[in-house]
Amino acid sequence: MIEGRGWPGRVDWARNAPALRFRNFRLFWVGQIVSNVGTAVQVVAEGWLVYELTESTFWLGMVSFLALLPVIPISLLGGVLIDRYPRRKVILATQVGLMVQAAIFGLLAITDRLSLGTIVLLYFVFGALLAIDHPARRAFVVELVDRDSLANAVALNGAIFNFASLVGYALSGLLIAAVGAGGTMLLNSATYLAPIAALLLIRVPDVRHDAGGQPLRSAWLEGFRALLADRTMVATVALMAVVGGLAWPVYGMMPAFAQEVLHTGAVGLGLLLAAAALGAVIGTFVVARLKSQGRGRSLAVTSLALPLLLIAFSQATGMVMAGVTLVGLGMALLIVQSLAITLVQVNIADRVRGRVMTVYSQVHAGSDTLSNVAVGTLAVRTGLPAALALAGMLALAAAAALLVLVPGVRRLE
Repeated sequence: MIEGRGWPGRVDWARNAPALRFRNFRLFWVGQIVSNVGTAVQVVAEGWLVYELTESTFWLGMVSFLALLPVIPISLLGGVLIDRYPRRKVILATQVGLMVQAAIFGLLAITDRLSLGTIVLLYFVFGALLAIDHPARRAFVVELVDRDSLANAVALNGAIFNFASLVGYALSGLLIAAVGAGGTMLLNSATYLAPIAALLLIRVPDVRHDAGGQPLRSAWLEGFRALLADRTMVATVALMAVVGGLAWPVYGMMPAFAQEVLHTGAVGLGLLLAAAALGAVIGTFVVARLKSQGRGRSLAVTSLALPLLLIAFSQATGMVMAGVTLVGLGMALLIVQSLAITLVQVNIADRVRGRVMTVYSQVHAGSDTLSNVAVGTLAVRTGLPAALALAGMLALAAAAALLVLVPGVRRLE
């Protein structure tokens, strides 16, 4: 049993951020903040190095695409590993691997030994490690807090991404200018020491949740079947994928929306992204205050509200309306994603949790990517506002249909 201990200070953590009452989660969370800021810096530095080497926007996109193609089979293997080996040790191994990858990338850049083939290989290593690391971290959170604090822990982990993006992207330009892209990669490598130290300090039983000796294919299919066997879980994942996925292009298309629709520059773009990030932070506190008995109902309501906010944003013609709707959109998107993963986490057996989280991660990433491509392609013909509005209408229709066909989602706790 996990025991929470009070965190000294004037803030009422038990009420506002109950997950932070747990020493193990605090260590994990702080370590991930540092690491995620470094990862955001790394993404910018890698892109800079690719463009500097090739001077081609084609290769800027193609390098990532080619390198990540083999990641799907690796992620399926990762799901089995997460259940068969202690999750803390799996994450520790991936963090060490990511640190080494960043260091090699930086050293090759500093010594002018990078080639296009080397970059593709290093991108593949990066993607392959993240394909195991992300679902492992999601599964590991359950071991760090109690059931009642799980939704808050998931929301706080979601807030890390938004915070890291803001800080990391802001730092990346300054660091590249000061120490070069190679030096920036080396600095990012050092940031992995924070989560590695945190994992070494965390005290949880290192248990194997599935010690079975099934063949790899059978073991993975067991996790897939465990998810498919519960139609409410399938509907929950579908809400996250369809509703959340169709809303995600707002972020991917934001530079175009800022320039073509709102006619603003880099400063305006930054303000728009900051508004969405502010909404995500507010959503973190909303999820923290939700009672476990109302999670299914809250997911249902927010899944209907998110598409409406997307449609409202698509019709914005000024910064004020766009900013206000983005605060609401950022909040609703975080709530949908946090509640969906929490409900799956709570209602899935621990022995298959790693494999289910791997499937969840693949569906999440795939829906975001495909929606971004679809909206971007449609926008070429219809214009961006119309494409975003159509995405919102499709998301609203899908959410309504899922909630009518699977009413059990509203009763989930």
